[in-house]
Amino acid sequence: QYSTKASNPYRSKRIMAAVVSLESLLALPWLILCPLNFVKVLINKPSPLAHHFVAKRSEECQKSCDIARMWATMFWALQFIMALHLAVNRRPKWMHVLAKLVIGGLLLLNFSNGVVKLPIAAAGGFELVSAMLLLLFSGGDGAKHKSQ
Repeated sequence: QYSTKASNPYRSKRIMAAVVSLESLLALPWLILCPLNFVKVLINKPSPLAHHFVAKRSEECQKSCDIARMWATMFWALQFIMALHLAVNRRPKWMHVLAKLVIGGLLLLNFSNGVVKLPIAAAGGFELVSAMLLLLFSGGDGAKHKSQ
């Protein structure tokens, strides 16, 4: 059955708040990058822009190594699942904060080891800042969403 009543403006505001929440904004880069990189790794085609993000030896390593591609697909799949959960539920848990801290730290470590280049190091910094923002604005446990 369809209602003939006008749409509830409060409901549309809640929908908009869900779409433009802090959690959704912090998850957005992963929601875009993960599917693209997952497919790229599955079809084993290097990105034409890869030389801007990873060292040549890293690119060649992944292309020639089945186990590296297996780990890469698992990484991209798990990051997508974590980002989707964060965006949809808007209730960051300790696992979201911890994942962002670990991924951010590992990206910076790999930059210092010459595995990835500056744009990826910047993404690592973004992940660390994201973890702090999640802690600051939500307490890391979803406490601000008690009414839902």
